Amino acid sequence: MMEVFKILDELESLVRKSKKMPFSNTKVVVESDLLLDRVDRLRAVLPEELETARLIIAEKQRIIKEACGQADEYLEQSRERVSRMIDENEITRNAMKMSEEILAKAEEVAKEIRAEANEYAENLLNHMERVLKKGLENISQGKEELRMEMQREP
Repeated sequence: MMEVFKILDELESLVRKSKKMPFSNTKVVVESDLLLDRVDRLRAVLPEELETARLIIAEKQRIIKEACGQADEYLEQSRERVSRMIDENEITRNAMKMSEEILAKAEEVAKEIRAEANEYAENLLNHMERVLKKGLENISQGKEELRMEMQREP
């Protein structure tokens, strides 16, 4: 992602350092070779950045799956513990009470794990969305500036 921002900074610097058009404060003359070189580099880097985003999403899914697996394992262990307590002929009422408490706690822990995993994944996706949107906006702006520059040239 850093390479995309580096290229965008270069594009911005190129535009800022370009000579202004006579009688205009907002229009500049940009060397098309330099601008097109930056655009080509940006095109080359974007697939890598999108692959990075894909890997982050895959990691998020792995984390959620792992968290759900841990939660399910915790529930299963709790159920097994309850079954063993009953099978060992402990006082049935105490066993039932403990089993309900254990299951309630297990379900609470599982719910917390799932909520944390989902929050982490959402934050990660929101961050990637902001980064990718900014990159795409900068590319669109660069393309528009290039089109305007090309229309001005005789």
